Amino acid sequence: MLINYLKIAWRNLRKDKFYSLINILGLTIGVTCGLLLLLYVTDELSFDRYQANASQIYRIVSYITEPDKVNRWSSTQPALATTLKKDYPFVKNYVRFFPYGRVMFRQGEKRFYEDNIYSADSTVFDVFSYKFIEGSPKTALAQPGSVVLTQKSAQKFFGSGSALGQALQTNDTTFYKVTGVIEDVPKNSHFTFNALLSTGQSERSQATSWGAFYVYSYLVLPENFDTNVLTSKFPQVYDKYIGPIFKRMGIKVTYELQPLTSIHLYSNYEGESSGNIGYVYTFSAVAFFMLLIASINYMNLATARSAKRAKEVGLRKVMGTVRSRLMAQFLTESVLMTVLALAASLILVLLLLPFFNTVSGKDIHFGELLQPQFLLIALAIVVFTGFISGSYPAFFLSSFEPAAVLKGSFNAKGGSFFRKALVVAQFSISLIMLICTWIVYKQLNFMRNHDLGYDREQVLTIDYQDRQPRERFNALRNTLLANPAIRDVASASSPTSNIGGRVIFTVESNTGLKEMGFKPVQVDYDYLKTMGMKVVSGRDFSDKIPADTLNSVLINQAAVERMGWKEPLGKKVILGSLPQDGKPGPPTAQVIGVVKDFHQQSLYNPIEPMIILCRRANSVIHIKIQPQNVDKTVAFIGQKWRETYPDRLFEYRFLDQDFESAYQADERRGRIFSAFSALTILIACLGLFGLATFTTEQRVKEIGVRKVLGASVSSVVVLLSKDFTKLVLLSFPIAIPIAWYSMYKWLQNFPYKTDIGVWIFVIACLLTLLICWATVVYQSVKAAVTNPVKSLRTE
Repeated sequence: MLINYLKIAWRNLRKDKFYSLINILGLTIGVTCGLLLLLYVTDELSFDRYQANASQIYRIVSYITEPDKVNRWSSTQPALATTLKKDYPFVKNYVRFFPYGRVMFRQGEKRFYEDNIYSADSTVFDVFSYKFIEGSPKTALAQPGSVVLTQKSAQKFFGSGSALGQALQTNDTTFYKVTGVIEDVPKNSHFTFNALLSTGQSERSQATSWGAFYVYSYLVLPENFDTNVLTSKFPQVYDKYIGPIFKRMGIKVTYELQPLTSIHLYSNYEGESSGNIGYVYTFSAVAFFMLLIASINYMNLATARSAKRAKEVGLRKVMGTVRSRLMAQFLTESVLMTVLALAASLILVLLLLPFFNTVSGKDIHFGELLQPQFLLIALAIVVFTGFISGSYPAFFLSSFEPAAVLKGSFNAKGGSFFRKALVVAQFSISLIMLICTWIVYKQLNFMRNHDLGYDREQVLTIDYQDRQPRERFNALRNTLLANPAIRDVASASSPTSNIGGRVIFTVESNTGLKEMGFKPVQVDYDYLKTMGMKVVSGRDFSDKIPADTLNSVLINQAAVERMGWKEPLGKKVILGSLPQDGKPGPPTAQVIGVVKDFHQQSLYNPIEPMIILCRRANSVIHIKIQPQNVDKTVAFIGQKWRETYPDRLFEYRFLDQDFESAYQADERRGRIFSAFSALTILIACLGLFGLATFTTEQRVKEIGVRKVLGASVSSVVVLLSKDFTKLVLLSFPIAIPIAWYSMYKWLQNFPYKTDIGVWIFVIACLLTLLICWATVVYQSVKAAVTNPVKSLRTE
């Protein structure tokens, strides 16, 4: 029986090639998009799950509550993990990562800069299961002066030869021996690195430090362990070790345990760039709706052909075919089309996957589609799409009465409400996605063009890697400024686009001295001028007043607001915490100026109170250049850099590129969302085309009569288009509230956000109407210009 169904289904597909092509095209687009989105979602959900002990590993995160704010950090103090392991036997293991950032390595005459360098405890390979190519995980970081490289870094330093036992130098005096090479850290990891150094003297000396939060700490707990047992111990840890330091400042420190597998999608900590479970839900919904819209298209196109299939159904019923077998026949046709669409989709996915990886920033391989779980998903798509697509046509077409059909009095207008409801649903979904895409890009453009409080254009930045080269900064600066293409040169302790961290300062408040956390940055005399920052009160640092490096500070407007100062100038700032036990206190400075607020990080982070100190030797150079002949100017800077620092590589970046990089993840998601929004509209238009076909087929004699009575082509086009316009208009009050609420909630994630203007909804609705009219006008005009004799001659 099934073979017979398949033969008839194949015969019907070949009989009406254009109809079949439209159907398969719609289903193919929907299934292709669904597969790509599901690959994206599956990759997002796979983060860190490759670790052998993934279910037992937890990261410790910190909440530092000051009297007027709460700071959320993914880092802890160095002493926390070791203390928990010592005090609580149920903690099976731990590892800490100490960030080094960007490091220049030497290997003979070769020099390389490498990012994402950390030192780690020797337990790191007991906690995390990285695959070793060379060396042993048991001893790799056991000895001081050891380094473990990723495969990519090892090839960069040593080529295709063995790296084991080779020496690397990080500065003039520090040498590391390569004790291991591991496979590159998988991209579906929340934490990546290019090299791990054994803990050195500085890390060991800070092993008991409770004052600074800069270490990433991970614990291994027993399987199926109740984490509340350890969480309940954290107040005791605070009282015993941390309270004596922070309690007098009014600062409360609490901790939480974060499961390893939830870090990527559920983190919202300062300075951390990660995924978002909301996007997983969004893209999953988009995949579902695209398959649903493709299925709706099939329903509309199948019912549009109902008049052609009516006599076939009538004859089959007269010959004794029962309704269940007719339904099985139509369901077989829809499943067959879905299988063909799936085959075409797999080919498209294979072709589009490299482009999709580029757009999404993923590294997904086609082989993942052949995994058992994805084969089950493919089967589910065939079943879901095939049966959803074919269910309504099967019920509708099999319900025809043979007598009415064979007499010619058959009327196929039944079920019109359901079909129209499907089109309204299609355009509601399409309009929601169109509005959301528009607002996403409006927010991204808002962040790109928002006034940052400084000029980021044509600013070249260079990082020093140790203190020695900074001593020659003035010589480099004077050489560079001799070139008229270079406007200003300054230095700071951090790139302007990423000023992180906090330090406790003792500040003169309206009620006395208070210890409070501020974001610090060290700058030289030319920094504010170079960056185009404004002093709104008081003065800037001056090289004519050498004492500015000792007893003067600048603050920003956010600091003034936080302190509640009416007159900030002259307020005392003690450069450190209050002295204890009669020990000499840190130096005291005065506020000499207030700087207009500027963004210290991306617009995902609010502007924070900060204290700016004057220092001559800093770790980052900012060079403001003229916009003309940029390549020539950069070449000149490189030449002078190599002359001043012959033993240092010249590597630079532009400040605006640093700024843009903070938004790459959202830009990628925006591009994905906009592409699938466009495809959703395309599929919806195919559905509207199907309904237009159905309507004109059912009203062909009515149109013929109107033409005989003198109706013009334009009046017939308006008549046919009017019904479709009503359906699209009906989608507006459905889509607009849903889109507005969704985007309102999404924008709450941003401290600085665009407004949701009414004009966005107006233009989106007008655009949807234009798309509707462009879709139906072909069928309307075709019906209007048809010779009425042809449509009426059977009467």
